Amino acid sequence: MHIEVEGSKTKKVTFTGFNRGEYASISVFSNGRLLIDKLHIATLGAFEVSALISFDTIGQHALSIRAHNATLELHNVLFDDITSITLPKFSDTSAQAGLDKVSSIKYGGPSIADIDNDGDYDFIVNNHNAESSKLYWNNGDGSVTKHNKNLARWFMHDLHGTALGDYDNDGDLDLVVTQGGGNGKNPSKANFYLNDKSNFIRYTGDVGIHKGGRGRGARWLDMDTDGDLDLLLFNEEGLVKTKPQHFFYRNNGAGKFELTTVNGIENEHPSRVLVTDLNNDQIDDIILYAPLSVWLGNGDFTYTNINANFPSSLLSNRAINAIADIDIDNDGDLDLYLAIGKKTVGWTKPSTAVDFDPFAKQLSIKPKGLKGRDAFTFKADSKLELSNYSFLSRGGFRGEDYPIFLGAQKKVIKITPRENIVLIPSNAEGWPEDRKENGIYFGYRGGNQWKAELVRNDNIFWSFHFTLTGVNHVKTAFEPENRLTQDVLLMNDNGIFLDVSSDWDLPSGSHSTGVTRGDFNNDGHQDLFVYRWGDIASRISDYMLLNTGQGNFETLTMHGANHVGGPGNGDMGQAFDFDLDGDIDLLNGSEGGEWYLYTNEGTEKANYLNIRVGSSPKASIDPIGAVVELFFNDKTLRKRVGSAGEIFSQSLLNIVHFGVGEVELIDKVEVTWRNGEKFVFTELPVNRVVSTLPVSEGHQIDLMNKKKPLAQAPYINILNEDILAKSALTIGEDISVEVEYTAGTNQQVIWADEGGIRFWLRQFKSKWVPQKDTVLVDDEALYSESGKSQKTFSTKDIIPTSDLPEGHFYLLRVTFTASDGNTYSKEIYPLNFVAPE
Repeated sequence: MHIEVEGSKTKKVTFTGFNRGEYASISVFSNGRLLIDKLHIATLGAFEVSALISFDTIGQHALSIRAHNATLELHNVLFDDITSITLPKFSDTSAQAGLDKVSSIKYGGPSIADIDNDGDYDFIVNNHNAESSKLYWNNGDGSVTKHNKNLARWFMHDLHGTALGDYDNDGDLDLVVTQGGGNGKNPSKANFYLNDKSNFIRYTGDVGIHKGGRGRGARWLDMDTDGDLDLLLFNEEGLVKTKPQHFFYRNNGAGKFELTTVNGIENEHPSRVLVTDLNNDQIDDIILYAPLSVWLGNGDFTYTNINANFPSSLLSNRAINAIADIDIDNDGDLDLYLAIGKKTVGWTKPSTAVDFDPFAKQLSIKPKGLKGRDAFTFKADSKLELSNYSFLSRGGFRGEDYPIFLGAQKKVIKITPRENIVLIPSNAEGWPEDRKENGIYFGYRGGNQWKAELVRNDNIFWSFHFTLTGVNHVKTAFEPENRLTQDVLLMNDNGIFLDVSSDWDLPSGSHSTGVTRGDFNNDGHQDLFVYRWGDIASRISDYMLLNTGQGNFETLTMHGANHVGGPGNGDMGQAFDFDLDGDIDLLNGSEGGEWYLYTNEGTEKANYLNIRVGSSPKASIDPIGAVVELFFNDKTLRKRVGSAGEIFSQSLLNIVHFGVGEVELIDKVEVTWRNGEKFVFTELPVNRVVSTLPVSEGHQIDLMNKKKPLAQAPYINILNEDILAKSALTIGEDISVEVEYTAGTNQQVIWADEGGIRFWLRQFKSKWVPQKDTVLVDDEALYSESGKSQKTFSTKDIIPTSDLPEGHFYLLRVTFTASDGNTYSKEIYPLNFVAPE
C-alpha cells in the first residue's frame, strides 16, 4: 500500500482485522525500512492493535505489511498524527564503551549502582554458567573498564542474582553473588564480598552466612528499621525440601549477620522478588512471585500478607517473569507492571514452539525438554541448512549428545552448539521404522518432501532449538504452542490493586521476560520498557510503552534499543542515566545473546534534574528506600531509591532522575531517608546533577590490583607432594595430606566459604565436571598468618583408577582464602589408586 505522509512524521497506526490462526504478529516496512517489528496478536478471531511509527521524510511512502505465523485479514489500517509525544531514540554504544561482546546465558538482569561512590553508575552483568558474571567500572567518559577479576571463580560456577549495599556503613557498597547447587544435602552458600576500596574480599563465613540453599538472589533492606541493612537470601525449593526456603539475616551492627526466623514469608514457594514500598510508610515491602505473594513490612522483622488486595487470578499465575514498581499517574503511590510469559523451565507438560517465516524460508523449532515426540513434514529446496543449534542437557543426560539421524539407514551426525550443517536429500533418503533412540530424525521422501521427528525418552534437556533454512511449507503433527500471554498493569487504589491493563492500552499479548521503568523522553511521566522473548531463531525488538499522561500507554517498537535479527532472546535490563547527561539509558541482556548498552540520544525539548542521594546527614543512614520529591508548578513528582524493576538482582539507583518537560526552575526538592531525616533544596535550575553529599575526590581504582610487595608472599604447599603424586596409592590405606601455608605478612586466613584450610579429594568425569567430592576442613587455621595443617582421607570406597570410566580421574586440592581477598591453592592430579594385592 502507499501513504502520503503529511503533518507530523510521527503517526499512530491502528490495524483491525481477523486472525485465522491461534496467534500472529504484524511487521511494517517503508521502502525497506522497518517501522514496526512484530506487533503481536495473541488470539484467534477479530483483533485491533496499534503502534507508533516515525517516518524519516514527508511525502509518498510505499508500505509493506507482513503477517507472521498466521493468515490475517486486514479490514482497516488507520493513521493518526501524533504531536504530543516525543519519541526517544537510542543507539548501541556497547562496543565503544568497552563491554565484552559474547553470547551467553543470562540470569534475570544486571545490578546497577555507584559501587565506588564516585558519583556515577557502575554495573554488574549477570551471566549463567559458561560465561562469567562481570563487574564494570564507569570511567565517567562514556566508557567502562572491566574489573580485574570475573565474579565466577571456576568454569560453570552456576552464578545467579547479585545485590549491592553498604552493610557496614563505611561508604562503599558490599556485594552478594548468589549461586545454585542446592539440590543435595550440602547446598551451596551465597558469596558475600566485603568491599575494601574496590577490592572485593570473600567474607561469607566471616560475616555469619553459613546456611546454603538453591540460591536465586539477594536483597538488601532494613527489616527492623534500626538503620542498618539486613539481608534476604531467597531460594528455589530444593529437591529435599529443607525449610526454611528463604533466609532472613539480621545485621547485628557489629559486622555479623544472624539467621532469623520470619514466620509465614520464609517458606513461601516463589523465588523471584521485588522489594518496594506499597503503602508509603518507608518500610520495605516484599513481593515474591510467581505466583504472586505480597507482604507488607512491619518494621520489626515480621511481615503481613496482603494477597487479598490483589486480583485472585494472579495468586495462581506461575508465569509472572518480572515486576516493576511505577507511579503511572503521578499520584504519589506505586503501581505495578507484571511481565508475563510462558515458563521457560519447570514445565510439567510437553509443548513445542514453532516459528515459520515464508519470506526467509526459515523454520525454527523449540520443544520443551520433557519426554515426548514431535513429528512434522515439510517441503524444501534442494538442500537445507540447519543452524542456530542449541542444546543444554540436564540431570543424568548431562554430557550426552542429542544426535541427528539421516534417512532409513539412520546415518549419525553429531553437531555442536552454534555449528551449521547442510542436509542433502541424497544423504537422507527413506524413513526408519525404528526411532527409539533420543535424537532428531530426518528422512527425504522424494519430490522435495521431507519428514522429521524429535524423540525424547526422558526429561533430558533444559533448552533445545534449531532452525532450518530453505523450507517452503511446513505441517506439524502437533499443535504449536501459543507462547503469547497478557501482561498486567495494577493500579494502587488506596492499597487495593486493580487490573487496569485494558484501560491503559497495554499491547495485546506478548511473551514478556522482563520489565524496567524510566522517563525515556523527559516529559515527567514514567514509561516502561518490556523485554519480549521473541522468535526462536533471533532477537526481535522489545516494546517501549510511552506514558501519554492521559491515562494510557502508546506502544513503540523501533526505538533503537534493539538488535533485530541478533542472537538470543529477550531477558531483562535496567533503565538508568549511565552518562549523567539527563536522559535515561538502558543496559539490556539477551538470553543466549549479548549485553547491550543503549545510549539515549535525548531531545532538546525536555529538561531534567538528577538528585544524588547519599547517606543521611545526622545518623548516616544509607540511601536505600529514601524518597525524593520534586515540587514545581503546583505539581509533585515522587520517586523511591531502589531498582527499576527486579527479578533475581537488585540495583541501587541513588542518582534519582526526573524528567520535567519544559519546566526550567524547580521550586523545591525534598529528600527523606527511611529514619525520617530530611534534606531540602530550593529554587533549583534544571539540567544538572545536585547532591546531598560531595563526590569523592581523588579516589582511584587500582584495576591491576598492584600492591607493594609483601615481606612474605602468600602460598600453600603440599609437603608430601612427591609421595602422593608419584606413588601408587593402595585402596584401604588412609592417605595423609600435609600442608604448609602463609597468608602473607599482616594477612590472615579467613573463613570466606572454605571455613579454614580446605582439603579436597575429587573424582572428575571430565575436565572440569566433578563426579564426587570428599571435603575435609581445618578450622583451627582460621585467622592465623601462617602454619602447618594435616588431614587424613579414608580410601576404602575408592574405585581403582584403572577401573574408572573413560575420561574420569582423581584430583587432590588444598585451598584457603586470605584477608587480601585472594584464594590460594595447590593441586595434584591425576592420582593413581590401585587395588590391594
